Amino acid sequence: MGKQIKFVTERDLKTLRKMLKIGDKVYGLVGINTRMSPWEDPELYVERTVTGRDWITGDWEVDRILTLAGMIHEGPVYTQPPAGKRNLATPGPQVAGPLPAGREFDRGLDENELAYLEGRVGAANKRDKKVGRGHSRKSSWS
Repeated sequence: MGKQIKFVTERDLKTLRKMLKIGDKVYGLVGINTRMSPWEDPELYVERTVTGRDWITGDWEVDRILTLAGMIHEGPVYTQPPAGKRNLATPGPQVAGPLPAGREFDRGLDENELAYLEGRVGAANKRDKKVGRGHSRKSSWS
């Protein structure tokens, strides 16, 4: 299985069944919901290993949980990793970390904003002292 072949239809499934043997790798596509992670790729591939035959249907089993026909019905199956797609098992793109020097913030803070933020900190400190936060007092029940 040297080159990448895409299997989509039932006829393709018959061809693929003849090509495979135990231990071969097949690759399927997985859709990712990017609403909560917009930096993630919308489609990744998953690598599966042919582990044997299903005892009911006789179809090839992949990873002992899915038949080859089930994999084809979920989407295309490839004999090589799909070009331009990232493996689901690899780490995603890094979106956190230090920004380049000089670009730590989107914009600079002006004097009014700094004064406002300092006032908020001062008010919080006052409120904390009033309710007794930050002091180590002996509790009454110990």
